[in-house]
Amino acid sequence: MQELKSALEARARSYQHILQEEGYRARDPEWDAESSTWDVYVKFEGASLLIVLDLDDAHFVRILLPNFYKVEPSRLDDAMLAIDLANKKCKCAKVYLNAARDNTVAAVEFLDPGEGGDRATLLRYLAMAVNAAKFYAHHAEPQLQDT
Repeated sequence: MQELKSALEARARSYQHILQEEGYRARDPEWDAESSTWDVYVKFEGASLLIVLDLDDAHFVRILLPNFYKVEPSRLDDAMLAIDLANKKCKCAKVYLNAARDNTVAAVEFLDPGEGGDRATLLRYLAMAVNAAKFYAHHAEPQLQDT
């Protein structure tokens, strides 16, 4: 188990280095003992994202943009429509409500069979998460009515 944990840490550091070389602020990977994941926090195109590598599935990678758009209870139906539209239109990324149903999360999930993936693909996945969040935000806003 320790060997796998070390291998995942190396892959997390690979992601961190790729992002730093591209000029993004990426923090050192952090071990989350509660969820058994290596987490890399990164500032990308104005957004705070999290890259998660899971000890339970060594090739599975999740990129999260958590809590990017607050949802008021009175706007829950509008939020659900915007989520549905974003999930239909945005490639690879998904938008969903958090557990409390008061904020949204954008995510990209993929399998990385290698030792950190390739630079262009990682950057594209990060951009897909940000783009899905922007798409959702645009469509969640009340549309102005002509009077």
